[in-house]
Amino acid sequence: MTVRRILVTGSNRGIGLAVVNRCLLDHDNTFIIIACRSIARGMLAVDELCADKPGWKERLMVLEMDTSLDASVCAAAAKVEALFGGSPPPLFGIVNNAGIAAGAIGDILNVNVRGVKRVDDAFLPLLDPTAGRIVQMSSGFASGCISRSSAERQAFFVDPSVSWERISGVLDEVEACKDSIETLGISSGVSGGYGLSKALLNSYTMHMAREHQNLKINSCSPGMIATDIMGSFLPWWVPVPNFVIRFLARKLFGAKTPDEGTVSTMYLLFDKNLQGNGYYYGSDGLRSPLDTYRAPGSPPYEGL
Repeated sequence: MTVRRILVTGSNRGIGLAVVNRCLLDHDNTFIIIACRSIARGMLAVDELCADKPGWKERLMVLEMDTSLDASVCAAAAKVEALFGGSPPPLFGIVNNAGIAAGAIGDILNVNVRGVKRVDDAFLPLLDPTAGRIVQMSSGFASGCISRSSAERQAFFVDPSVSWERISGVLDEVEACKDSIETLGISSGVSGGYGLSKALLNSYTMHMAREHQNLKINSCSPGMIATDIMGSFLPWWVPVPNFVIRFLARKLFGAKTPDEGTVSTMYLLFDKNLQGNGYYYGSDGLRSPLDTYRAPGSPPYEGL
């Protein structure tokens, strides 16, 4: 049985940890690399996963990696190659789950967009060149940002021929902006720079898929998930503990558990009949438009 090694970033907790658990549970031939900033926190995640399944320890590895730093990502890729070799490429999949929702907009873009590119650039040589898959963890906030932005910006966000140079140009423009990004024709909405970062991530996904047509590279939304990241959208002066936020999100808004948020990621990683490339999928594993919200259970989007 061929081993399928999968790198999952930001996977010591939340949706990333749920993806690791689901991969191990549903696919016996998977070996998961838990990539996170802290080895200690990664080992705690391993202990949690293996509490009642000690055999899983042989199928797990913790990799120290900070996606916000070039040197850290390059060092992590070098370690994976040293451990598993570079030929044949040792990875079957990459799940770019690491992300942040709060802080300076430059920091959010650095992790959620530039950080994903860092990981892809460093690990692409280690990915199976014909069967490899990359899943970019996006968000429904992306379509909210696009739909409320100017017509010119909307056209940019949905352009399938977008280049990294153009994406990078928007990143530079936003990072240099001293005022609200609304002055640039880009909606900030309730999510601030987070929705923009995920909209740009979807654009980058289209670019990557076009450049690497032998791979399966897509983005997806996990849906509204009751994780600690939800607290990032509250003002700093609202001192509500994360466990209270998660409870209220489930009870009042029907937020899903992290495991329920793995549907689209698992589909993009493992479905044998996955068609197309560079697409965005909703939390139900069905294709969705970039610029408007499609409710889970609605017919899939069939546009270009």
